[in-house]
Amino acid sequence: AAIKKIEIAKELGFVPFYALDKIKTYIKSLLKESDLIVQNDRSLHGIWKNKGFEKITDLEADIREARKQMSDSILKREF
Repeated sequence: AAIKKIEIAKELGFVPFYALDKIKTYIKSLLKESDLIVQNDRSLHGIWKNKGFEKITDLEADIREARKQMSDSILKREF
């Protein structure tokens, strides 16, 4: 099944733009017939809560400092 899905995904890249709506409608009808539940998009809001970032007192300053260090490191490189 996985190989068939990959093949279909590759072939979708060659489908003309005007036919994409027909394909989308057809796929939705297949999903309704098979009674499969289509998952809705989920919010990523709060995924970093209680991961330790709360302990950083001045997160913005730490981010600025990390960016500055990376920038300095990149600029010092010789190409």
